[in-house]
Amino acid sequence: MSDKTWKTQELLDFCPKDLTDNAEVYVASAKSKIDRILFLVDRFTVTEDLTLELGSAQFLNTQLEVEIYLESIASNLHSLADVLAQIINEIVLKPLLPCAEHISSEQVDLNKVKTKLDKVKTKLVGLTLDSAKDRYISQIIDSIENLSNSSEFLYISAFVNTIKHRRLLNTTYHLQVDRGSLIDIGFKLEEFDYKGSHFPEMPCRSIVIEYRQELIDFIFDIGNSVNNYCRAKSIQTV
Repeated sequence: MSDKTWKTQELLDFCPKDLTDNAEVYVASAKSKIDRILFLVDRFTVTEDLTLELGSAQFLNTQLEVEIYLESIASNLHSLADVLAQIINEIVLKPLLPCAEHISSEQVDLNKVKTKLDKVKTKLVGLTLDSAKDRYISQIIDSIENLSNSSEFLYISAFVNTIKHRRLLNTTYHLQVDRGSLIDIGFKLEEFDYKGSHFPEMPCRSIVIEYRQELIDFIFDIGNSVNNYCRAKSIQTV
């Protein structure tokens, strides 16, 4: 279990009220999504009496429950990235850019925010962007790239976009037990292809435990890099 944390209240405390008024709703959304994910993880890991007869009503209901929980965990993990993009847009980008160059909230995503951050660094370095802000904007960019390029995020993005726009992905069953938790009874997501990439069959445990933890850690890294930027900016204005 990772011991990483992200102190969201610290982020709000460091920022001027005119910025937090717009960003606070996204900070609350990020916390809510993580709470929902962890709630479902608890449901996956509760030990139950499970006597699954292949093809029985209980088996089919259990399989459906697993698929619904997986889809919800994946969707919340995926949307966390865009919520972080909204926070960065409100707290970091808008104060640095003229109004004509702002990204509207309806168009914000992590890639667009990263592109804007890259342009801000290129345009302002050596001019009005001091070394502390430059360093922490670089940290935000690096943390975004770490998330976007991770195998976990690429899988979750492909999975979510597939079930959203194309088709549902079913689970297959590989192991029968008499007692255990939903995570341990042998369901796997079937393999699929998305935009020319092949994604192999995936044990549910891998998504619920390993992928979920890795992605939340990446999200916390982004959040903490924004905290660092706001802290540096706050110190300079004292």
